[in-house]
Amino acid sequence: MPRTIYDEVIVRIKPLCEQIQVETRKKGVMSVKNIALQDLIDSLSKSIKESKVISSGFLPENCLSIQVSDDLKSIVLWHPLQHCDYTLFKTTYENFPIPRMVFGFDIDTSGKVKGHRMAIADDERPTVATRLYEYPFSNVYDNTSICIGAANNLPVYEKLPSLASLPNLILSIPNNDHNFKRANNRLHLDYRELLDHLQDKDSAYYYEKVLVPRKDGKTLQDFINYSA
Repeated sequence: MPRTIYDEVIVRIKPLCEQIQVETRKKGVMSVKNIALQDLIDSLSKSIKESKVISSGFLPENCLSIQVSDDLKSIVLWHPLQHCDYTLFKTTYENFPIPRMVFGFDIDTSGKVKGHRMAIADDERPTVATRLYEYPFSNVYDNTSICIGAANNLPVYEKLPSLASLPNLILSIPNNDHNFKRANNRLHLDYRELLDHLQDKDSAYYYEKVLVPRKDGKTLQDFINYSA
């Protein structure tokens, strides 16, 4: 049904009489009618079009998910690289094999990292159903939060694409034995024994001999939906 377009509409509110009067004019013809307050509210509400568009801009490489609120961006990255330089105390294992990992970061409006998490993902292209494993090393809590140490200040990331470098930065931070559990590797080796054993292996070896599926059965979707 076509809408009626008036030349002029005048709304008169008469508080003492508790009346709302609408006067319309079209081609010199005037009409007046009284309406209820709710009718006026409904009419005004229908005439307001609210459109809110959020543009992510360029995202970091291997970005799996981004959630945006007024004061925080939560981003999940897939880390498919299979080697890094890994340090335990003062011993560095160069070109050390690692399994597939995912990282989650919370970034505030200034670019400061307010939260950081990591988990071991199955050896496949990631999907929401991708299985997660217990973290076999140290400095990661059961809830996947990372302990980076009070002395390690993370950079400010004013541009989201630069977050792609953050997983490598975190992996380069020297580890201690905080949160290491022998039960989180199928070989039940101590930490240094485990690293010595793995240094000449490849990423696939983790899935064949080392990794323990998470006891809570959580998947990549759970990691994405994580809330502290």
